[in-house]
Amino acid sequence: MPTTIEPLYNALVGKAGAASVKDLKSDDTSERLANLVVASRSYLLGLKRTDLESKVPGKSYFMFSDKDRGKTSRSVNATQFMDDLDRATIDRVMQCDVVGMTSEEITKVVYTCAIAYCCAADILKSNDQKTPGTYFEFLIGHLVARTLGVNPEKQITVPTLDEKVTLPTDYVFNLGSEKNRVHLPIKTSTRERVVQVWAHQRVLDGMHGVARFKGVLVAMAETNKQKDKSVVEVCLPNQWMAYQMYIAQMFRVYYLDLPEKYVALKDRYPFIQVKPFGDFFGEVDKIERSGVDA
Repeated sequence: MPTTIEPLYNALVGKAGAASVKDLKSDDTSERLANLVVASRSYLLGLKRTDLESKVPGKSYFMFSDKDRGKTSRSVNATQFMDDLDRATIDRVMQCDVVGMTSEEITKVVYTCAIAYCCAADILKSNDQKTPGTYFEFLIGHLVARTLGVNPEKQITVPTLDEKVTLPTDYVFNLGSEKNRVHLPIKTSTRERVVQVWAHQRVLDGMHGVARFKGVLVAMAETNKQKDKSVVEVCLPNQWMAYQMYIAQMFRVYYLDLPEKYVALKDRYPFIQVKPFGDFFGEVDKIERSGVDA
């Protein structure tokens, strides 16, 4: 990787990033994330862009390519990606200072921050699915932790008749006795093993009571770049409906590149609320204090 990117990634999530791992909501984590975004964007803006054939109605996509390396990036939503995103705006959103910004503006900024490192890693590393996912988890985890004012945990203790069992899980936030708790799974896409999201929610419901933990899933996109350089969206709305009916209830699902097939689930039983990620900042009170049907 270019010297300006890999050390910044390690400073966020590696041994050098111990502080950000320990205090996900901190100013220091905001700074480290912003530094990595700026370096990734700087690298990408020097690369060639190629338009892709979009088979997703109403959306257009492109990819970055590096001729010298002979590699290309994942697809990028052309409407969501901000070419003119400046450091001041990145810092503002990383610090969750979003008063006066619309949900659409917030979602575009976060999408650009998210996709920038992911595309850089696509080109600069070989067959690496781990670091983009880890980065995205840190990015969204930081924004949610900072907004809620609480750092998360990543495992829960499950009591049984014979012994206590520790279960690795998604981010979980304890907001105190007067508020709900939050279960926050974060996925670059939900196609693989998405049933785990509902399964973890079911375990939490069984331990603490239904709706004691509000399930909030955050995902980047459901796009798939085909070998013929076309882009499709792979959505499984019927499976989601079955999981929501028979396993557990997710309170909200937020996307950076929102699939219309999932938006439509709000009008069909069991009425899953799927929204742009920017809406999260206006719904914090509902997540913290509301009942099942808010």
